Amino acid sequence: MVFGKHLIMDASYCRGNIENIENINDFINDLCDIGRMEKKGDLIIEVFENNEFNRNNDLVGYSIVQIISLSNITLHINFISKTIYLDFFTCGQMNSTAIESSFDKHFNPQTKKIIILQRDATDIRLPFFKFDD
Repeated sequence: MVFGKHLIMDASYCRGNIENIENINDFINDLCDIGRMEKKGDLIIEVFENNEFNRNNDLVGYSIVQIISLSNITLHINFISKTIYLDFFTCGQMNSTAIESSFDKHFNPQTKKIIILQRDATDIRLPFFKFDD
């Protein structure tokens, strides 16, 4: 039995308004509408300030978490390189085409890579990761 799906997206050269919290919140609202999910709690936003260390390491930006009724949405946004890393995990419906379309509308990336995983802890035929002891 599949427990849920996990969409992982890496996007680069984003030309949309990646610094605007209202735009980001609108995107998360779109994801909730697409997946018929309800937000649980407030949007959690960690701001990584524009200082010399963060600039030199492309760390100026946001880490964002939204807990949803069926799991979570996380975004890591780097202002300098204009990259966004999205993780969207749900036990509900996942329309990856609609998610991608909404992402494009809000952030206008030049390139993106998408991976979709089916989460199933009971399927042990192929190990997801192997850790060395």
